[in-house]
Formats: sequence, structure tokens, C-alpha cells
Amino acid sequence: MIFSGGGDYERASEHFRAFELTGQQSRLEAAISGFRALARSRMDGAVANGLAIALWSRYEVLGSRGDLDEAVALLRDAAGRHPGDTERLPSYLANLAGALRLRWRVTGSREDLMEAVAASRQAVEVTSPQHRRRSARLNNQGDGLLALHLHFGDSSALDSAIALFRQAVDAADSGSDDLVNAKSNLAEALRLRFQSTRDIGLLDEAAVLAGSVVPRARTRSLRARFQSNLALVLLARHSATGRVQDLRTATELVHQALKESPPGHPNRAERSAVLAECRRLALVSSHRGDMTPHRLAPGTGRAPRLPFRLRRTARRLARATEDAVRSTPHGHPTRADAMLKHGLALAFAGDGAAALALYRQVAGEPGFPPRMRVEAARLQAYEMVRVQDWQAALDAFRLAVELLPRTAPRHVTQADRERALTAFAGLASDAAACAIQAGDPRLAVALLEQGRGVMLGHALDARTELTDLAERHPDLARRFDELRTALDTPDSASFLRDEAGLSGERRHALIEEWHHLVDSIRSLPGFAGFLRPPAVQELVNAVGRGPVVVVNVSALRCDALVIAEGDVVPVALPELRLDDLAARAERFRLAPADEIDSVLSWLGRVVVERLPLPTDPAHTAPARLWWIPTGPMSALPLHAATDVVDRFVSSCAPTLRSLVSVWEASAITRPDDPLIVAVPVAPGVPDLPAAQDEADDIAARFARPHVLTADRALRQTVLKALSRHRWVHFACHATSSGIGGEGRLVLWDHIEEPLSVNDIARLRLARAEIAFLSACETSAAPPELTDESLHITGAFHMAGFRHVIGTLWPVGDRTAQLVASHYYDALAETSSPAIALHTAVRKVRGSRTPAQWAPFVHVGG
Repeated sequence: MIFSGGGDYERASEHFRAFELTGQQSRLEAAISGFRALARSRMDGAVANGLAIALWSRYEVLGSRGDLDEAVALLRDAAGRHPGDTERLPSYLANLAGALRLRWRVTGSREDLMEAVAASRQAVEVTSPQHRRRSARLNNQGDGLLALHLHFGDSSALDSAIALFRQAVDAADSGSDDLVNAKSNLAEALRLRFQSTRDIGLLDEAAVLAGSVVPRARTRSLRARFQSNLALVLLARHSATGRVQDLRTATELVHQALKESPPGHPNRAERSAVLAECRRLALVSSHRGDMTPHRLAPGTGRAPRLPFRLRRTARRLARATEDAVRSTPHGHPTRADAMLKHGLALAFAGDGAAALALYRQVAGEPGFPPRMRVEAARLQAYEMVRVQDWQAALDAFRLAVELLPRTAPRHVTQADRERALTAFAGLASDAAACAIQAGDPRLAVALLEQGRGVMLGHALDARTELTDLAERHPDLARRFDELRTALDTPDSASFLRDEAGLSGERRHALIEEWHHLVDSIRSLPGFAGFLRPPAVQELVNAVGRGPVVVVNVSALRCDALVIAEGDVVPVALPELRLDDLAARAERFRLAPADEIDSVLSWLGRVVVERLPLPTDPAHTAPARLWWIPTGPMSALPLHAATDVVDRFVSSCAPTLRSLVSVWEASAITRPDDPLIVAVPVAPGVPDLPAAQDEADDIAARFARPHVLTADRALRQTVLKALSRHRWVHFACHATSSGIGGEGRLVLWDHIEEPLSVNDIARLRLARAEIAFLSACETSAAPPELTDESLHITGAFHMAGFRHVIGTLWPVGDRTAQLVASHYYDALAETSSPAIALHTAVRKVRGSRTPAQWAPFVHVGG
């Protein structure tokens, strides 16, 4: 901060410096009085800054919001008085950023946070590389991005914060306060990065950094902050490794920090929460059972309860979490978390009624983060299930599912949205099971549509037809198209705008404009339903080409929902249990050839035989049937189950909405110029000798095929070509997906530039019709993301391909070639890709085992 000019100013500044050294409140009040007197006689930037810093300090001592609000206003005034002053302006901007961040911590205001990020960045931009305050301002900018990560869950902001903190460490003088502060913040950022990467090396580095700054704190309040930060790092490492000493040390540290944080202290809330976490982890260490009461005992609808011998320990935890709630003011960003943890502690201690009251309060508070509200509503629902109050449980489940899409906002990267959704895997299926139990199968379908395929829904929104809007409001239509095109840009690894790709900063701005534009369009006559999903009854009424069977699996109950002729018929599946299904799916994933026969027979017995499916006594052409599996069922070949494969032409779909959108599209037409990509040889993977034969065979069937093989099959070339062709065929290796779009098709340059799930999913291909993926495991999704269909097949579907043929497990090179050849033979006789695949598979079944022909699956209409 800058203090300069005149005896009165120096006296006020001296009072403030004395307060910083001694903590005497009288010196702080004298400083504030002195600065106020100066402000009345000659307000300038330095006076405004000095008064603001003194008021900020008083807020940290007494907690009066008026002091903090006045400090923010004064710092804005100070910055506005010196727009071209490269010495004073960056100091005022940095102070403004810090005050705004502090107010964000109290209010959760997005506007304060974004203004803080902008101010701290401007402060760095106008600071020369050799400036003595360069390190402090880099640290300030990093702190803003760290706060933005906490607000939105944006990993690009966190990664940029880590880079800035490292720069701040490098720029700081040895032994300086700037070095201490930068190390402390870097440690905290590394701890947060560990949460998504699970790289224990990040925690080890963080522990060294956080431990090194504790003895360097020059005030007791700063020492308490560093102790609390170190405790958080050690708790994270204890949770990851089980190191008991880390837990003991963390508990000692946070007790010491709390001694410097009396009731009313601005940081008491966070430190009380750390102590509560210490108590919780101690309880976990002494009880090896399931410590999460919202996880139901499979098939029972009962939550695990804590053994009586540990109730006393649980009550100590409840007291600690209660203190954390009392210490967290209303409006504070961490209040929801504190209340939720207190509710869990009360549940562990056996006070279900008090826990339920807290869950309801958190779930019903509009100002709380969506993630916390969803978790609270889910906990409330499970508690109601435990006491068999199905209607109350359903009400809570409906709120949780309604809020679920808001936990994965488009402000953040694709990987961040995926991680957010994994936290609530299975929620929609539990909600649907509750609706079925309550006697409302249509609501069950609605909950599944709302709570599954969240990211697919975003893609369907982006493909919205704009003809009507363009005719009546061309400027709005043009801007909408510009925004969705900009948002299709690949994510940058950085939040800052000077990086390649779509930076986090640019993405946040675009999404805010997107929301405002959509609201404006919806306010126009005739456009109230713009980008709103269709009502479930509309979707149900659209099912007319054959039955759609939704297989819903939950610990509560398992059912099929048969949709046909405008009705939804629930069919109980009593032999199907979620735990058994998950175990079978995992065994099948590891050894499909060994498990295939038993799995197909088991699916026929526990699912197919119970369904009221149509029969054809005349044995004419097989009827059409669509499957929408949920949870672990998505990994199994329902389309090939006993008593299905001969009677029906099966297809799969991720959601009913996506299926209806395919039906509503225009009929496919045979092109002259399909795109054919074949990679028989690529660096680092086994050869596929049949891939070239497959490509040659398919190319010979068309007048002007566009063939990319071997070293011509490059990522950028393929991505550009996809937009020019309605039909595409890939014959290559593939790797199945993980969090962050890690699944990929193996092209020639796959080591340097992999063609990933995210690359494909962000495309918007209006003319796309058919994609045949003759590769391994293109329809296999990570278990925690099955409800999002985030695999290679799903990515092509999201990009706009109405019909996608993929595989659930590895396929042989020659078998893939044979199926593809028969498929294109059949496609010359029918306009249905599903029937063509069915015909092709029937032709190879006589010479191949089920493990060889059953992995092929059609997704779409």
C-alpha cells in the first residue's frame, strides 16, 4: 500500500503501522480518524487508499460489513483518480482486488469476484518485470483466480493460479514477506489441484511449502492463517495415504489457529470447519464401515448406522460442526458446506430428525451453491426413503434432479463438468426408482430425462434450428450463431486470454452473454420455449416406430419402463440387483470372451423375459426395439440378449429426447462421397492389416469416396473433413474414455495430436447422418459417467450424427472387416442403418462366437 504526503498523513500512517505491529485497537481507530480528517480536507488517491486499508483491517477485527463496503468504494475511487500512474495505480488496483475478494468470501457475489480478477490482472499488466512489487501483484492475481476456481470449479483458473504463484515465488526477494505469501498460496492451490488429479506429489510439495511459512509469519494472525492452511494440506494427505501423524499434526495446528480466532473473527468459520474435518477423519479412522449415510445398503433402502460404541465420538464431531455453523455468517460462501457437514455429523450421532431439518434448509436456500443444494436434497431424500416416506422422498429427489444441471455450468471446462457430474452418478436413477415406487412412471421418465445426458442436452441446444428466429429477429439469430460457434472452440489449458484455444476468461464472458441472449429471445412473443426441452409427454407421444425400453437400475429397486403408444408401463425386475449388476459388468469388462454366454443368458432371464414385448407368430421381419440403459447396464449387450437378437432389430439411445430428435430429422440419403479413414499402421500400436482391405472394399461401393489412410489420416485433416461428409467410416484402433474426454481414435499422429472424445463432441455437424466406427470399445464409457454417454460413439452422436455404429468391447481385425462389408451390402437394400447392422451381424453369427459379433451396437433412430 502507499502512504505519502504531509504531517497529518504521516501521523495517520504511523498509527496504522503501530496497529500492525501491536494489534492495539486504539491505534487503528486513531489511524481511521486521521485518514477521515484528511479525506474531508483534501481527498486524493493516497488518502482514499490509506483510509480503505485501515477500514479493511477493522473489518477483519470486528467484522462490520459497513467497513468493508466503504473500503471497496474508496479503493475504486483511488484507482479512478490515477488512470495513467504506473506507480500508484497498480497498488490501488491490487488493494481493490483484495478487498473485493474478501467481500466475495462473505457474500458469494459473482460480480465482486469477476471485478477482483480484472483489477488484479490490470495491476500486473501495468507493473514492470523488475518492479519490487511484481511478486506481490502476481500473487494477488493468482489469489483472484484461485477464488474464481472455488466459486465455479474452473480448473483452467486453478492451473493459471498455480502458474502465477510459481512466478511470484521466483520474483520474490529471498526472506521477504512476498516470498512467504506466495509459497503459502501456492501450497493451497496445489492442494486443490490434487482433488482432481490425485497426484500425491502435489500434496508432498504443498506440505513442504505450507510448513516452511509457518515459522516465518510476522504476526499472530498471519501465523494462524498459515497453520490452518498447513492443516488442510495434511488432512488431504492423511485422507489419501492414511498417515496417522498427518491427522494428529493437523489437529494440533488448527487448535492453535483457533486460539487466535475468537467468536466473530472473519476466519473463525474456515478454521472451525477444519477442526470439524479433523474430528470427522478421526471418526472415520476408528470406524471402517460406510461413513456416508446417503449410500443405501443395497436392496434394503436402509442407511448404515454408526455402532453404539462410537456414538460418543460422533457427538464430539457434532459439537465441532455446530461450532463451524455458528461461526459462519449468513451469506458466507462456506455456510452451506458447514451446515451440510453438521447435518451428516448429527446423522452419525443418531439424531436423524435434526439432520433432516438441516438438509431441508440447505436444499431450499436459493443462494447456496447448486452442488451443496443437490447433495442436501439427495441426503434428505435418502433419509425419507429410510423411513419409507416415498412421497416426501420423491419431493426431495425432484428438487435434486432439477438442480443437477446447474452443478456443471458451461462456464467451466468439459473435464470440470464431467467431474462435477460424477459426484451425482446414479442420482437420476434413484429418483426414478422412487417415482415408480410412488406410482408415477411418467414422472420417472421425466426425472431420467432431466438428470441424465446433461452434456448431451447442451449439444442438442447448440444444434437448435434458427430459421424462425432468423426470419423475425435476424440480429439475435446471427449473434446466437456467433456465440455457439465461439463456444465450440477447444478449451485452453489457461484461464488467461493470451493462450491458444478458448481461454477460461473468454468462456466465462461468452456464457454470460449466452444466458442474457437466451433470456432476451425467450421474452419475445412466440419464443418463450426457446432452448427449453420438450415436455416428457411430447416425447412419449412421439414413440410410434416400436417400443422404447428404459432399464432403470437403482439400489432402491430395478425396473423397465416400456414406452409405446403414448403410454409408459413400469415392469418390475425383481431378480435384478444393482450390486450384482455392477459386479457382473466389471467382470464382463475385464474378460468379455469368458463372460459373454452367461451374460446374454442372464440378461434374457432377468430383463427380457419379463417385458411385454410384441410377438410375431408369422415370423416375418424382426420388429424394431430401442433400449435406453442406465448405470452399469450401459456396459452390457442388451441388444444381443437371449430372445432379443432373433426377434428384434435393436438400437440404443442415451436419452429419449436424443432419440426423438433423430426421428424428427429428415430421412438419410446415400451420398457419392463418404469419408473413409483407415489406419492399418500407426506408431506405437499393433498393425491392423484388414483395415486397408476394409477401406478399399467400402470405397469401391461409391462414386467419389474421400479416403484418408496411413500418414494421410491426421487429426486436423480428419476434423476438417468431417464437416464435409454426411457418412463417415473409421477403421482403426481406439482407446476407451475416461474423465476429461480421454477416449480417442488412433490416427497416424495420435501420439502428438490425439483425436479425442472432446474434439469430436464439440463439433456441430448439421449434415451428418451415419458414422460407422470399426474400432475397439468405442461405446465403452467410464463407470461413473455412463449416464452421460461420454464415449467415442456418444461423441459422434453429440456432434450431430444421427446413426452411429460402435462397439462395446474389443473386436478382431478380420471380424470388423467382415461385419462392415456385410453392413454396406445391406445398406444398399435398406435405408435403415439399424436394419443393415442387424443383417450384417446375422450373416457372421454362424462363423463367429458371440464375443466376436455381439459388441456391435447401433445408436440412434
